[in-house]
Amino acid sequence: MIGPILKSHRAKILRMNQEFVHWLSPLDEEELTNLLDLAHYKKQIHDADGVLIGYAHDVEYDHKNLKWLRARFNKFYYIDRIILNAAAQGKGYGRTLYADFEAEARARGLPRLVCEVNSKPNNPGSHAFHERLGFRALADVEYPDYNAILRYYEKPL
Repeated sequence: MIGPILKSHRAKILRMNQEFVHWLSPLDEEELTNLLDLAHYKKQIHDADGVLIGYAHDVEYDHKNLKWLRARFNKFYYIDRIILNAAAQGKGYGRTLYADFEAEARARGLPRLVCEVNSKPNNPGSHAFHERLGFRALADVEYPDYNAILRYYEKPL
């Protein structure tokens, strides 16, 4: 059910990202290629009805979220982007991808999972999802340049 992200999945991933762009950063083909080239974890479920892209703490990627996390933790496995097709939500695909991601983090000897969820604009479903999976809120950080507030989460392993 879980497999690598293939070139044939990219158009669907871009469509899903656009559908939820108010909670995700915009993404075009070149940016998606760059993210996938950098990613330590890049998997899809059920023909890309769900996608998870993530990085270890030592990825060579200069991003505001990684900067904030690196200032607090030496080692972590970062969930950068999870996208679920609207029709696939509620089918357990997100939980399945997170379980696979967590298993990989444990195999790499990483002590925590980390991520962020929008509080402005608010994504209450994602906050509840992460809390159900055992993530705890660390802080809300405002990014005026993006007109956003992000809540950072950690799940110790």
